[in-house]
Amino acid sequence: MNKKDLEFKIKEAKTAEESQNYFTSAIFYKDALEVAIQEQDGNAIKFCKQKLVQMNKKSIESGKDFKEVEFTNTFSADQQKRLRKLLINILETNDKKKVLEIIGVHPAFILHKKEIQVQADKTIPLTYQLASLTTISEDGHTIAGSSNGSYAWFMEMYKIYQEVIMNMALSRVMFVLMNKNPYSKELTYSELEDYFSTSQLFDPRRLQIVLVGLRKYYEKDYISAMHLLVPQFESFFLDVAEKCGINIIALDTRKKDLATRTKILSVDHLDSKEFIDIFGEDFCQQIKFILFEPMGYKFRHKIAHGEIHSKECNFQNTTLIIYLYLVVLARTQHAKGDKPDSG
Repeated sequence: MNKKDLEFKIKEAKTAEESQNYFTSAIFYKDALEVAIQEQDGNAIKFCKQKLVQMNKKSIESGKDFKEVEFTNTFSADQQKRLRKLLINILETNDKKKVLEIIGVHPAFILHKKEIQVQADKTIPLTYQLASLTTISEDGHTIAGSSNGSYAWFMEMYKIYQEVIMNMALSRVMFVLMNKNPYSKELTYSELEDYFSTSQLFDPRRLQIVLVGLRKYYEKDYISAMHLLVPQFESFFLDVAEKCGINIIALDTRKKDLATRTKILSVDHLDSKEFIDIFGEDFCQQIKFILFEPMGYKFRHKIAHGEIHSKECNFQNTTLIIYLYLVVLARTQHAKGDKPDSG
């Protein structure tokens, strides 16, 4: 690749743009951007980046290039019966501490990565195997990893399963627990607060902020709840990792003087053997999908960088973040031998 190739690709992109073929133009600008990066042409990199996002936005707005795919997941009669039995068993339990522990350890609420991978391998569409793929965000950005067809399809399948669990089980049971539970008394804020407060895992300063987030959850102020609970979970999770023997101290090499700091939780940590050995591959994958994954929910990055939409700050997503806390709290008790009856 050289300067002439770069000029040719930009010319192709401009021709497609002038013809209002924005989808094709975006592909050409992406190709040009790759050449510009190889050539280390700063001006061309800046131009192609801007045009790529601009063309993606126009392509989405045109309504011609992208179509929504509907997926229907049918539960067998036996699956529906078992799910209903589980939810009723939880709702009938008067001891709310036990209820919260069951939610934290029960396999019905966590996704099983290997099972989803097997299902994804069996069902991957031919287009995902042969076509050149790109996934675009609502803001027009190309999403990292989306050009890998197998991985992109696995992420689609993972998202489907996560939403099924969220809609059919987790959100449903929490909503009924908090609102006119017909089987037993409701789960009150005081009971939820007590469950968090009596744990020995929280730094007292961190707990104070988490409790405010839980209060906002009960007050249906999901914007505040999400912005409090998501960043605190990252630090809470690292605190627990340290208690389990994982080194969470990092060297800050960007400064002239030798400095240390607490590590920032990342995908690399969640993929590491030391984290998987303690927290399990399935839970590490679920944290990745919810907090970090570009083709997932990415709540950690969206909140940290002010990119989250108000519509994403809702009961379901806030419940999902609280679920992450419940898993860590309940499984720690479980590991100590205090095993709740999961029904």
